Amino acid sequence: MSEALPQLARLVGIEDGWWDFFGNFRHVSDETRRAFLGAMGFAVADDAAAAHSLEELQARRLRRWLEPAVVVHEQDGAPIIPIRLPANRENDDIHWVLDEEIGVAHEGWFRGIDLPLIAEEWAEGRQLRRCGLRLPILPPPGYHRLRVSTHDRAEAETMLIVAPPRAYSPEHIRRGGRLWGVQTQIYALRRGRDWGVGDYSGLRHVAECLGHLGAGAVGINPLHALFPSRPQRYSPYSASSRTFLNVAYLDVEAIPDFTECAEAHRMAAAPEFQQALVALRRQDLVDYPGVARCKMPVLEAVYAEFRKRHIDGDRGNAFRRYQAESGRAGELFATFEALQEHFLNQDPHLGCWRHWPEGFRQPDGAGVQDFALRHRERVEFFWYLQWQADAQVASVQSTCDAAGMPIGLYRDVGVGIADDGGESWINQCELVRGVTIGAPPDALAPGGQDWGLTPFNPVALYECGYRPFIEMIRANMRHAGALRLDHAMQLQRLYWVPPGAAADQGAYVRMPARDLFGIVALESTRNRCVVIGEDLGTVPEGFHELLYGSGLYGYRLFVFERGDGGVFKPPAEYTEQALVAFGTHDLPSLAGYWRGTDVAERKRLALYPRLGMDEDEAKARILDRHKLIEALQGAGLLGGDFPQDGDLSAEQMEWLVDAVHTYLNRTGSRILMVQVEDVLGLAMQFNLPGTTDQHPNWRRRYPVDVESFCHHPRLLQTARLLEARRSP
Repeated sequence: MSEALPQLARLVGIEDGWWDFFGNFRHVSDETRRAFLGAMGFAVADDAAAAHSLEELQARRLRRWLEPAVVVHEQDGAPIIPIRLPANRENDDIHWVLDEEIGVAHEGWFRGIDLPLIAEEWAEGRQLRRCGLRLPILPPPGYHRLRVSTHDRAEAETMLIVAPPRAYSPEHIRRGGRLWGVQTQIYALRRGRDWGVGDYSGLRHVAECLGHLGAGAVGINPLHALFPSRPQRYSPYSASSRTFLNVAYLDVEAIPDFTECAEAHRMAAAPEFQQALVALRRQDLVDYPGVARCKMPVLEAVYAEFRKRHIDGDRGNAFRRYQAESGRAGELFATFEALQEHFLNQDPHLGCWRHWPEGFRQPDGAGVQDFALRHRERVEFFWYLQWQADAQVASVQSTCDAAGMPIGLYRDVGVGIADDGGESWINQCELVRGVTIGAPPDALAPGGQDWGLTPFNPVALYECGYRPFIEMIRANMRHAGALRLDHAMQLQRLYWVPPGAAADQGAYVRMPARDLFGIVALESTRNRCVVIGEDLGTVPEGFHELLYGSGLYGYRLFVFERGDGGVFKPPAEYTEQALVAFGTHDLPSLAGYWRGTDVAERKRLALYPRLGMDEDEAKARILDRHKLIEALQGAGLLGGDFPQDGDLSAEQMEWLVDAVHTYLNRTGSRILMVQVEDVLGLAMQFNLPGTTDQHPNWRRRYPVDVESFCHHPRLLQTARLLEARRSP
């Protein structure tokens, strides 16, 4: 059997196997290797094709003098740049020019024979010398360009990325302080004048209230752009684009052009429209298609008013500045939105760009530019919506700043994107096709998880100098003081699932971890944005060293922080460089955890892969309740007569919630987040892993509006309990 296939797989990062939740080592099959390599663009139909692809990849890498990108770390001093030269050029005089991004240029000369030799290599019958070019200067953290050239015009170029020693941390924390915040789901927020879904104005109201109560952060679900033309696609973690914003959360009435638009007011005041709004507001679950039916026609009228009144005035100039700032990516995304709408209007089966006519499947396709010119106003309508969403998110963060929050908005970035969205259309060369990402079997999902999301192609990502990754991270740090990286292990490796296979039949694919951590730290310092790495689940060796060494914060959940015998860890054993919380949107609230609503729901939906697992988990939950109460009693936070079983009264649940938050407040972890549902004692779970429409994922709304929440005695009590975190 040829070794070319496994060699090629290892070379591009596909690991040979992995240990599953049950302690078994799973060897990766050749079938899985072929599926992954094919999705990455390699021909591997048989051994001969795999051998040819391996040879071509190795030759391609050996042909170039400089790598596409070199990430160096400021603490390492003047960088040594790997350079590969043909042996017959070792005596050539070679000119180098380093262009810093601020416009400063440095230059010099070298000869290959004078450089330290790293290795001798051969490619296509030619001997090569891989050497180390030590630059005499270290440019500041940033993105720079290094060019080398010879007298006969042979030249090469690389992006030199200089990363700072550590990511950003606010002064409050650097001085030894801690802070607390509240985690909410935007869509769940109720407001007296919302249009059936939580919006940016409701979030701003909550942020202002929390700031005055002493909170340092307000956490939210991802703001990623979804699918305006397909509102039934509403998962915030299955985005059309992670670079642009969700316009469903726009407060239509807060858009300045709404005030001036008589047509929009007429539409909104119509009895049928008002009846629809009342019905949407009363529902316990968000009706996203119903919200879209109300919002989109009014937004179109508002945009028409903007074009009529302001396109050539000051507001029009502000719009043009936003367009220039969002650049080619913004134009392409707005074009995609218009194209998707256009083709869906023709045929409901044309939602995916891969099914569009040939000239539209690529951003530079023959039909795309013509469409964008002929439908310029429609393209700019979607661009206008992004402009307004950006302005409303900026207003939220400004409110946080004015209220004195050290962090303010704590945003969330998903681990992947939808295969049929705008980001996959724009960056399709840097993504894999058909393969999805997920997680192997674990305690949260014993059957494994397939999230249906498309990952970056690590080979293509490196070849393009990490451009789409940089853009994505930078966009999510905009108007934010903190950023959560969902499944932060994505920086080191990702679990891929082959097309059509069960979730437990996947394999891990390595990413260029040190480079990606360096880029995250660089963007963090530039945007003054704390980064929290969600490190739950299977954590690869060496990951935490990279995480903490780069200045990122870990993610510690009370329910998972256990010691020997499954006892809950005492506060003194919690990591300082971490965010701590009771749970997340993927877990039940404290009330739901106590009642076992998550276990009952998984049983109802037959999500347990083995017979009797539901009974085992129900019994384990009873024991966990006992351990929970014992931990809180041991800390002096609950009386000895507090019940360990059965239903709790409303008052007892409040005591339990306060005890857990006080327990967490005693940890040294720098950031503590409290969920709205725990403040209110609600038995809610916003997402049940392993489900799509079987559970009302991403649709539940809070039973109280933001005005009532901001004056709720339970919120005021929580603020009093956590007040000690306000001072270093």
